[in-house]
Amino acid sequence: MIRNWALKAALAVVTLVVLSLAQIPQCDAKSWSFALISDTHDCEKVNTPTGVTPALLPILEFIVSQKPDFVIETGDLITGVLTKSTSPVYEKYSKQYSNYMATVAILAETNIPLYVIRGNHDYGRDNRDTNCYHAYMSIIANKMPQTGPEAEKGLTYSFVHNGAKFILADQFVNGKDRMPTLNIDWIKTEVNNGKNEKYVFVFGHSPMYTPNDMESKHHWNMFQQQNLRDELWKTLVNAGNVVAYISGHKHLYCRGVVEGIPQLVIGDLGTLESYNPKDADKRIADLSPQESVNSADNHPGCMIITINDNNTITAAEYWLYGNNVQLHDEFKLNSNN
Repeated sequence: MIRNWALKAALAVVTLVVLSLAQIPQCDAKSWSFALISDTHDCEKVNTPTGVTPALLPILEFIVSQKPDFVIETGDLITGVLTKSTSPVYEKYSKQYSNYMATVAILAETNIPLYVIRGNHDYGRDNRDTNCYHAYMSIIANKMPQTGPEAEKGLTYSFVHNGAKFILADQFVNGKDRMPTLNIDWIKTEVNNGKNEKYVFVFGHSPMYTPNDMESKHHWNMFQQQNLRDELWKTLVNAGNVVAYISGHKHLYCRGVVEGIPQLVIGDLGTLESYNPKDADKRIADLSPQESVNSADNHPGCMIITINDNNTITAAEYWLYGNNVQLHDEFKLNSNN
């Protein structure tokens, strides 16, 4: 009798322990995040000492504190080809890229990978600047995944992380007369091959739909390559698992949705532009901000996207105010395509 009673008591204790452990909230170990930056060139083109915006380091320090799995930059790493002759780093592209690498070294020191693509500052005013190209290839591109087309190794590429596919498309291979390009066949193949992944993110330097104006002059805007743009967007819509298209180029923060696909413009580490929603492409739905923002009221920023295991994706835009980084915008992305 005593032994049976003791055994029952022991089993009761074990049951209580198991039940109490089941009721303890568990950490979501499957949630993960990545950070986004763009247009890190110095807006001071005349006298820039480095070719890199001084806002980049405090932004990166904040990003490191958030412990993302990796960081993506969508182009215009340096002032590059738009640097004025009065600057000490004028036409010293290797020096500017070395300055960039020295600034982003904080990521390598904390084991956070960095993935980048080129912007027009990294390419040329009207056509390719050969010296800038070779500097980019030797200092930057050789550190990127070599998974792209043969003629675009280190420039265009994709990778998969935790069931999500990331497609980074260079818009300048064979570009000329300030008109960007896309290797649309390669992108179609990559999107199609990504159908086995839960999520797909696509990146380029220029927005596909303008957030602030339709410029009369060609200035490396993908929205002026309408046939290519439409073909790309149709591919994204038909894929069924594309979460967003993300770009910089326009020096502001803006988001919206076209045919169910979010477009996020995060070029707000560069020269800050004014924004008026009335000037945005009318096909952009759910446009935000909904009010005009003067350039003086814009701030350098970054975005952190978090993928949760409950089939939700959240995005948070942060702005730098002096030495402090504050939450500016937070929203959910359509992860249920």
